[in-house]
Amino acid sequence: MLPPTRCCCSPRLPTFPAPRGIDADQGTFVTSSIVVDAPSNNPGSGPVTARPRGRLAARARRLVLFLALGAVVLSFGLVAGSSGASDPAPTFSETALADARAAARNLAAEAQALAGEGQDPLATELRQQAEGLRTQAALLADTGQAQRSSAAAGGGARTADAADPQTPEYLQELAESADVNLRAAWRADPGTARLLAAAGAAQQVWAARGGALAGPDPSGPAGGTGAADRGGPGTAAADAGGNVPGAGADSPECPDGAVPGAEPGDEPGTQPAQSSAAAAPSGTGAGAAEFPAAAPDAAAALRAAVDAEFGTAYAYEVALAQVRPPEAERTQWQTRVAEHESRGADAVAYLPGLCLPAVAPVAGYRLEAAFLQDPAAGLPALEQQFPAVYADLVALSEGGLRSWAIGRLAAVTNELYLQADTVPAAPGLAAVPDDLPWN
Repeated sequence: MLPPTRCCCSPRLPTFPAPRGIDADQGTFVTSSIVVDAPSNNPGSGPVTARPRGRLAARARRLVLFLALGAVVLSFGLVAGSSGASDPAPTFSETALADARAAARNLAAEAQALAGEGQDPLATELRQQAEGLRTQAALLADTGQAQRSSAAAGGGARTADAADPQTPEYLQELAESADVNLRAAWRADPGTARLLAAAGAAQQVWAARGGALAGPDPSGPAGGTGAADRGGPGTAAADAGGNVPGAGADSPECPDGAVPGAEPGDEPGTQPAQSSAAAAPSGTGAGAAEFPAAAPDAAAALRAAVDAEFGTAYAYEVALAQVRPPEAERTQWQTRVAEHESRGADAVAYLPGLCLPAVAPVAGYRLEAAFLQDPAAGLPALEQQFPAVYADLVALSEGGLRSWAIGRLAAVTNELYLQADTVPAAPGLAAVPDDLPWN
């Protein structure tokens, strides 16, 4: 059957848009899910390719900001966590130096307070000790800022006398500080050992001088009891550091034919070329002396000590031959000859421990014309060299040799300054607080 045909002359029917929700082409109903899932033909006013790039840039900025914030937080954590680890524990030398400095400051304040305005010999001595102890505190400073106190700490002025109960206590503390410093010098590093030994030697003499002026006291250090009188720093060093080898014990393995520290041309039993200066007064005055330069190592320092002892003994013998002093002085000079020869022999016993030959004293030492003109005036200058000689040996040696050197430094300091007008704050050290680099 043929489909009906529309006549060309039939009227055109009007067309109307399909109702909302109905697809005009397919005649299907458009649901909300279809509308939502269908892609938008006009998602925005900007270009379609610009929006993904903007989102990537924003994410990159946030990532950079997050990384920067994390780095800042991490750096704060590292600084806080490593603040304690960056400060290592103080060494024995640093602790000993700080303790010695604190003790010197406290003792200086006590001495000044005890002296007060008194004019008696004990008060005068205590004022000198207070000044010397303040100098020691400045020398013992290791922070670059030597703090010196010109005014005494404590209460009002008091006159120090033998009846003052604080005077024996101060002298006892002074003697104990000397002993502690001499003991610590055996274990400390070279520079600190020199300072501690010199400070302890001076404090030991101050305690003895103060005790003699204050009078005998059963509980105090009157009468000069100190480290040297209780067995010497050698005993202190043994207690502090363990076994101390004696002279000649545990000799090192020395290379065959090699003598460390010896100069070319030196032979066993002969005097090294530089050692003649140890007993050679020179200069313009009769009492002037040419002291040996600082030794570069333990071997040279020990040889300097040997030559200083034997050279001074030889100088006394020359003085005895040329001068006729009073009998008491002559006896004293003879005693000094024997003492210096004995100490020289003690020093020689330590030479094999440094791979040096144990030589005998030489027949003679060079003496300058100034000394020969007035030997009696030149002898004190020779004695004055020994604190520096043994201070060098303390710094450059170790073990039993250092222990012996500490004892010798304390002994020569006592011999030189027990009856002197003043006691240097650091016997054997040329430095004074104003000369130090941090002042």
